[in-house]
Amino acid sequence: MNTFTADPSHFTIGGAYYPTGHVFAMFTDEAAAQAAAAQIAAVAGVGAITLATPAAIQQAFAQRAADVGTGAPSVGREDQFMLRFVELAQAGKAGLLIELADAEVEAISAILNASGALLAYCYRKLVIEELVDASPRAEAAAAGKL
Repeated sequence: MNTFTADPSHFTIGGAYYPTGHVFAMFTDEAAAQAAAAQIAAVAGVGAITLATPAAIQQAFAQRAADVGTGAPSVGREDQFMLRFVELAQAGKAGLLIELADAEVEAISAILNASGALLAYCYRKLVIEELVDASPRAEAAAAGKL
């Protein structure tokens, strides 16, 4: 499994994180993330799976999250999701970046739900789909109510 570093192509012009074709999920800790990654790796057609440690998440997103609102506006409120990632990482939560490739999103969603993912967002072209039933809901994040 790879270690997470922010790919510059995964950010919008305004600086929000939007890794099209990927799922970004967060877990209670690194062990839970690694256990889920092992199961997800068995899903047919899945691409690379990257472990995002709390420190790596903070390093990748903290400054950008602090700068939210200073660049081009984010119509979809992607900036709020990035702020949530930083907040969870500051509490010691770890994440996974999962490349969808040809994998069935439903299969990944089922594993994430069974693995206790705290949140999971599937980034499609122009749409962010919430894959787990978590609080706060994506609708609250989209409304800027994190």
